[in-house]
Amino acid sequence: MKKQIYLVLSAVVLMSFYSCSKNKDVTETKKDTEIKKETSFNTDESAKGKELFYTASNLTGLKCADCHSDGTNKDNTNTKYFADVIGANKRQSVFAGMYKGDEVTSTGAGASFCWETFLKMGKPISGDEVKAFNAYFESLSKGDAKTLNYTTIAIPKPDKSKLKDDQTKIAGMTPDIKNGERIFKETCGFCHQGNKIKHAPSFPDDFEGNLKSIVYHIRMGSKFMPFYPYEMISDQEAADITEYTLKNLKK
Repeated sequence: MKKQIYLVLSAVVLMSFYSCSKNKDVTETKKDTEIKKETSFNTDESAKGKELFYTASNLTGLKCADCHSDGTNKDNTNTKYFADVIGANKRQSVFAGMYKGDEVTSTGAGASFCWETFLKMGKPISGDEVKAFNAYFESLSKGDAKTLNYTTIAIPKPDKSKLKDDQTKIAGMTPDIKNGERIFKETCGFCHQGNKIKHAPSFPDDFEGNLKSIVYHIRMGSKFMPFYPYEMISDQEAADITEYTLKNLKK
């Protein structure tokens, strides 16, 4: 009888041990899956993407990191006025809705557009480079990408009628020259003061313009100069920048 009780107890212990081991294996497998999910990007591609993000164009001297933040380059105040790239490949749309759905990943969250339009890298972006950008943006993300809603008249088709309305409206505003100086130094100054960027006119020596041309460049961009959405530079701020620029040109 004692022998039978011993055998039953032994079986119970073994079953409990097996059950715990199985549960532990399931838990560990679950953790492994979660880790893999969090790091679904290819690390080699991610490293390549980071390298591309910080590579300057031979033609313009510009790089992605001059305008967009990856979370480590915020000391460059210019990045405050553009979308960051953290998890950008997961967004439903980029470039004010110009690219949506699958187009977001097929363009590297719009990196292909910047590559040819603003950076002017001198060669088409490759499929491997697009993958590398996606992997890098993915590596920076800690969850779902935030939705960014920006409004612009520059893309996909320039709205010249709205630009004229903006120019007229801004011309009638009362500007704040001090605020204009602050914003100019945070944004425009990056390219137009200190000769950091190739082929950019230096301010104020090589700058020629009036209110209409300044507003045009802010809203539409030009050559490798990017446009600024309304959410980043308002009409009032455009008026402030214009006042600061024109007053300094007269010195």
